[in-house]
Amino acid sequence: MMNRTLASIAIAAIAAIAAALALAYWPASDGGAPAAATATAAAAAPPGRSLASYFSVDASVPAAEAPLVIPLAQRLARLAASGRAEDAYAAFNLIDDCMVFLREGRLPGMEFELGREMTAEEKVAQQQLCAGLTQRQRDERLAYLATAAKAGVPGASTIFLSEGPFGDRSALRNRPDDPLVQEWKRQAIAQLTAQADEGELSSVSTLMMAYLRDGDVVRKDAPQAYGYLLALRMVYGELLAPGIANPYQDEYWHWLQDELTPAQQAAATAKAQAIAAKFRQHAGRPAPA
Repeated sequence: MMNRTLASIAIAAIAAIAAALALAYWPASDGGAPAAATATAAAAAPPGRSLASYFSVDASVPAAEAPLVIPLAQRLARLAASGRAEDAYAAFNLIDDCMVFLREGRLPGMEFELGREMTAEEKVAQQQLCAGLTQRQRDERLAYLATAAKAGVPGASTIFLSEGPFGDRSALRNRPDDPLVQEWKRQAIAQLTAQADEGELSSVSTLMMAYLRDGDVVRKDAPQAYGYLLALRMVYGELLAPGIANPYQDEYWHWLQDELTPAQQAAATAKAQAIAAKFRQHAGRPAPA
């Protein structure tokens, strides 16, 4: 049990690093408009966000003139009306955070990002925001997520996978042969693969971890896992400051490389190089000398 716990912590840490780098280096898709940048940042980040992000959903309203807490229904209506996939993901996150807060009285994701617990004032503001959450809004939550994942919003495909088929993670174990579950699995992996091929780091990290062992969604595939591992190694090697250890070096992962033939290693390297090149392209970074 202890080894499983430590492994889970390690996986979470890797995913958090990937999400942080995606947040820092993945630009807004339309050239940097404020609303687009906010939505893209929210998509790349872990599921929790600081309360400040809730107060800037409508970029057309100056912050000084905005009410302290805009009602949840009004925020969701504005996001839905935009027709943007990034805003659909923001709507999912608003509802998801409210569901977590109403259940736990806190936002673990926000606390993880800020490195502290929520203040009393933040909890009051969150309670005011979430008090009007309806069952219809809860039911619409996964539709918003599906829209974002299908459109390739950074981070959405990873959350789509973690939610399980139609929000029911147990369906993967209890109904593995259900055609709807099978189709959901194909969709989840296809979305992640498309995003990983574009150099979106949370998808790369998610697929690497998925292919490391047999699971409910995919079977173990060491060549696939190693290709994604190498891609992360290349990206981190360029981004990490001198003296900071790259968590994807073979000194930590040599056992995975040892499972591959020379031909498989060469194919994995070519795949990783293509993914790293896409990351640089989207991030506007030059190729290493």
